Amino acid sequence: MNNPANLNPKDVILVVDDQPINLKVIASVLSKEYSLNIANNGVNALKMLEKETPDLILLDIMMPEMDGFDVCKRIKENEKTKDIPIIFLTAKTDIEDIVKGFDYGAADYITKPFNPTEMKVRVTNHLNLYHAKNDLKQMYQRLLSSQEALKRANQQLEQSNKEKDKFFSIIAHDLKSPFNGILGLSEMLRDDARILDTVEIAKLAGLIHSSTKQTFELLKNLLEWARMQQGRIPFDPKSFLLNNLVSSEIKGLMYVANQKNIGLIDGLNENIMLTADENMIRTVLRNLIANAIKFTPKNGKIKITAEVGNNQVEVSVSDTGIGMSAETVEKLFKIETSFTKPGTENETGTGLGLLLCKEFIEKHNGGIRVTSKVGKGSDFIFTIPVS
Repeated sequence: MNNPANLNPKDVILVVDDQPINLKVIASVLSKEYSLNIANNGVNALKMLEKETPDLILLDIMMPEMDGFDVCKRIKENEKTKDIPIIFLTAKTDIEDIVKGFDYGAADYITKPFNPTEMKVRVTNHLNLYHAKNDLKQMYQRLLSSQEALKRANQQLEQSNKEKDKFFSIIAHDLKSPFNGILGLSEMLRDDARILDTVEIAKLAGLIHSSTKQTFELLKNLLEWARMQQGRIPFDPKSFLLNNLVSSEIKGLMYVANQKNIGLIDGLNENIMLTADENMIRTVLRNLIANAIKFTPKNGKIKITAEVGNNQVEVSVSDTGIGMSAETVEKLFKIETSFTKPGTENETGTGLGLLLCKEFIEKHNGGIRVTSKVGKGSDFIFTIPVS
């Protein structure tokens, strides 16, 4: 067995023979080129094999207590030692004994009295063959590892291509629609401004502003998601008060919620310190709350709660909205199958906001999940490990 500490390691040969004279002869022939371990019976040989695995075994057949055939059988039944080549040492030249040795798994045999040249050649040949087999085994394992790595790379490439195709599809479709609306409304305002009263002008201006704002939010999500895929968004976890962040996002979205008379409820009952990237968590909260507003009918309610337990902070955004089927929930966080539908007031979107939420939460080694019932509402829940 090779010794890593030795730059020119010798192969280790276990010699098993109960006759001192035989051991002496073998040592005189092999000790210069190989490292020899000596066992004077089969029982001792098996004990030695528990401590060290040699590169080859020279095994006498005729021994007391346990003969060479029994020792060979035990060696070949052991997963750790079954591949070690065994050369029988025998005074027998009877064909039946030789065949029996091969049946037990022996690689070769050497007859007594020993011929030094024959012993060297047979030992050298079987050690070379043993090492060649081990090299082939290692090459095969490396090949399997390379194939697995290639398979994973191909799967990642396929996934990346699907995501890229979906991304460009979103850009082509979802940016085109709002821009068409903005262009149409602005053209109407330009062409008819002289004949419109201030109320009508204000209405058109409000529609243009609303469409522009939606387009801007869409573009922000597209750019954020693209930057995330390229690894260009810095990850900077710091400690901050979650309550302040939730209050800030509720305040920022209050105007949109008021348009539908939706109540935004801050349900955080205690101060919760969170160690995370504040910008990412802010984006997650904004997307989840805005999504809840979009799919909650007028006069509905949205509640944001959080609790600490099991070494994590769990944040929930719960609404009384239109809810989703199990099939829809299954598609929410997959770009290749994601889809969007209008909100309760025909609000538009792409589904990219939820994908961004998933990316940001997983960046924190957290998780995001959804529970929903059609006509009853949805709960979007994300968890962040406590530092």
